[in-house]
Amino acid sequence: MRVAIIGAGKAGLACAHELERYNIKPIIYERSSHIGEQWAHVIANMEIVDRPIKDTIAYLDNSFGIKLKPLNTLNNVVHIAPNKRTTITGNLGYFHKSDADKDSVLYQLYSQLKSTKVLFNEVGDYERLSKEYDYVVICTGNPNYTKELGCWQEWINAYVRGATIVGDFDSNTLIAWLNTDYCKNGYAYLTPFSEKKASLNLITTDVNEEEVDHYWQVFLARANIKYKILEEYKLKHNLGVAYPRIYKNIILAGNSAGGADPFLGFGMLNAIIMGVSAARTIAKGWDYEEQIKSVIQRNFELKKFREAFNKLDNKDYDNIISIIGMPVIKQLLYYSPLNITKVGSMAVRLIAKLKSNP
Repeated sequence: MRVAIIGAGKAGLACAHELERYNIKPIIYERSSHIGEQWAHVIANMEIVDRPIKDTIAYLDNSFGIKLKPLNTLNNVVHIAPNKRTTITGNLGYFHKSDADKDSVLYQLYSQLKSTKVLFNEVGDYERLSKEYDYVVICTGNPNYTKELGCWQEWINAYVRGATIVGDFDSNTLIAWLNTDYCKNGYAYLTPFSEKKASLNLITTDVNEEEVDHYWQVFLARANIKYKILEEYKLKHNLGVAYPRIYKNIILAGNSAGGADPFLGFGMLNAIIMGVSAARTIAKGWDYEEQIKSVIQRNFELKKFREAFNKLDNKDYDNIISIIGMPVIKQLLYYSPLNITKVGSMAVRLIAKLKSNP
């Protein structure tokens, strides 16, 4: 069986890894010259979002034979609203490195491939490849091809303005800011590479390229960010959903299928699950939609959460951060199996409804 994969990202590499387990040797078309992302940053897998999966590292190994070594464990999350601050401590998840180094997630996935051929500097033409191969899996990390196919429904239009900074950091701590003055309906976060280097990102919704630069400067000033900046980047960030996710012999996976969650924007686990599911559909004939049902359902729940979240203001953020810091609430949210995407969505929507109907 001949299989072409467009994109050597998380979904594409996971798809190839799984196909190899069924003795299928795919070919990956990768437009860049190397494995890895252009801009270095750190992503987080948070147990509170990934439930009912408790440990993503163990889950990927046990379920798919994918072995990943995280950059660090995530043991503290600091929430900062305009006038309130709270810290959660515990076994909260993992940090993963996302760049072109050999300890990055992508390079770790790539190093586990045995027979897959990767064609670098090759832009995969899905129309041509769909005629030459039995299956084509699109895993480009963006919805560009999905839009061409007419399968894309956009949910969120945002920009990511980020930087690599140097200073003194806790390598196990994520810091998140909520403030409509510079985030609008988005958020900012700091994730550490080490005790001396970190990734700082601002996600701002419904802005143009020039406006995000303005909000970035406001963020640095208001949050009193005075770290030395090593490099900066700016990326368009489109979040949404694809349907149908299979068109003839073309399968959409990862961010091309709407895998990134519409609240925090992280998508590593979803991308890997969708890549593996695409491979199992090809090799075993398993129903693709049934395999990724939990991913899509969770993203729809997070979309409702996001829609309600967008109606909140800074006063609401202060109240939410105060509530999160209460011992009983903290225990329910972070130290129990509670499905936070469902319950959190309901709670935030209730707050938004009370605001509109005082």
